[in-house]
Amino acid sequence: MELLTQNDLPLQKPTAVAIGLFDGIHAGHKALIDEIDAHKELMSVVYTFDTKPSHAAYKNIYTVKEKIDIFECMGVEALYMQPFTEEFSKLTKEEFLQRLVNDFCARHITVGFDFRFGKNAEGDAAFLRANADRYGYTVSIIPEVGCEEGKVSSTLIRAHIERGEMEQTARLLDRFYFIDGRIEKGKKLGSAIGFPTANMSTEKLLPRYGVYATIVQIDGKCYPAVTNVGVKPTVTDEGIPNIETFIFDFSGDVYDEKMRVNFVSFIRGEKAFANVEELSAEIARNADTAREMLSDLSVYKKYLLC
Repeated sequence: MELLTQNDLPLQKPTAVAIGLFDGIHAGHKALIDEIDAHKELMSVVYTFDTKPSHAAYKNIYTVKEKIDIFECMGVEALYMQPFTEEFSKLTKEEFLQRLVNDFCARHITVGFDFRFGKNAEGDAAFLRANADRYGYTVSIIPEVGCEEGKVSSTLIRAHIERGEMEQTARLLDRFYFIDGRIEKGKKLGSAIGFPTANMSTEKLLPRYGVYATIVQIDGKCYPAVTNVGVKPTVTDEGIPNIETFIFDFSGDVYDEKMRVNFVSFIRGEKAFANVEELSAEIARNADTAREMLSDLSVYKKYLLC
């Protein structure tokens, strides 16, 4: 997949462009991607907006790098992340449309039914339809994608993640919720009680603090695992959240390796134990639960990102 910048514009190949924020890249967003992919004579382009850094009040569902990986696995040919500058925010709806046609050589445009664009969000699907003949493109408006709880949305997905409801999250995303990172050096507390862990930290959205059955991907291989997300109240009072993963039947030095942790199912919430012995016994029970659940990884393959 080609990562486009302003220096690549104007494009010379005619394109089918899907436009949106793509926060969760969920089932509703997949409908947009599938629609532009159907136009085989055109280069498929996703036009989205740069992800703002996570902060205390708002954590991103995916990092920029994770989004790139997802779009690539979905078969998107080119991706453009629009910097949301003051200049861009002042573009009128007409100027934004002209940018699509002239700079992106758009011959087909796909948006969601509620997409708004241009200064003061004055542009909408009706405006795109009304100007299609004038500018020489076709347009598809993707209707609301529903689920048992109503509309599939990043807000709904975020709520499931924060409650630790990973099965519901996977159904809405069409993949397991995952966190990518590099394995960091820990304090080897897990090794001391018989459960060596691979540790990661992240600024993105964490699921509910607790223990999960997970599938870990390292160097293209999948491993069943059990993962703790939280602040480890039994062994530290630092209050700093991290992700600790005990990978089953795995050996080797993986420090500084890239790792993806796919969250399959919630096992229990975070709790403080009276002592390390109680903690060790509970980890053993949690590991047994996860092992049984993940005894056949092939049944989960469709929920793993390529």
